[in-house]
Amino acid sequence: MRARALLVVSLGVLLHACGSTPEPVHMEDWVRLGVSPVEEAARVSATLHAGGWRTARRIERPAFVALAMQRGEAERAVRVVTRRGVVVALDSHEADGYRPRHGLVDLGEDAPLDVDGDGSEELLVWRRDGAVPCLAALRFDETGAATVIADDAAALREGACVSRLEDIDADGRPEAIVPLLWPELALEEVAAVEVALVQDDGAWRAGRMPVVYIEREQARRAVALSAARGRRDVSAVAALAVEVAAFALLTGASPSAQVARYDEALEGLVLSQAERDRVAAIRAVIASGWRDSDR
Repeated sequence: MRARALLVVSLGVLLHACGSTPEPVHMEDWVRLGVSPVEEAARVSATLHAGGWRTARRIERPAFVALAMQRGEAERAVRVVTRRGVVVALDSHEADGYRPRHGLVDLGEDAPLDVDGDGSEELLVWRRDGAVPCLAALRFDETGAATVIADDAAALREGACVSRLEDIDADGRPEAIVPLLWPELALEEVAAVEVALVQDDGAWRAGRMPVVYIEREQARRAVALSAARGRRDVSAVAALAVEVAAFALLTGASPSAQVARYDEALEGLVLSQAERDRVAAIRAVIASGWRDSDR
């Protein structure tokens, strides 16, 4: 009992000496969870350098350190390190260096930027595995977890992806641009349309492109179509006709309006029998709701 009393008195004296209202103890003041991104990135770099890789680019921010690595002419790798450690690991090839894995991956050429207006920088990562490069925008939370900003590219057409960002309407938040190609609806020249996905609830969504973008794309095609018709370039006119119809589709026009736009673009053009047959087949696809084109 006496020992307990002495303990209480001792604690009382100690607390009095420190003040009547001691400062609260915060766990984060003395327990540090996770790793240092800079130190961990240095270890990751050293390991890859020992395997014959070199650092092609390094981006350091408070929330992350991103590394673009290269070995030889074809092999590429990307590592992104946060307080959680390596949260993104992309490789162009499997460990044997021969079998493709993610394609020619790379970091975005631009510095990290706040693409969604939340006050934090996102990191752009590229996959260059074909004619059209595909990008992903990574955002990081306070714990160091990385997530990809979602987009509707694949819903527009199988295999479609975001190829670049562009602030079309100058609102400070870039739209995601998705190229769509229709090689199966071509005479020779391939029809191509770029869709602008707008940001909505933290993702890039299809369905309502900025009016300024729609007007710009329609005006550009009108000029190109007039020039192609003037030089009697049947292949170019046919491709532009598909683009005009596709843009009508993407802006919500009815199937009959899409076919009408296609017909207007080709009106009066002198075609061979083979070209007429091909044009008729393409027109049927458009009239059917583009089902046969896997739009």
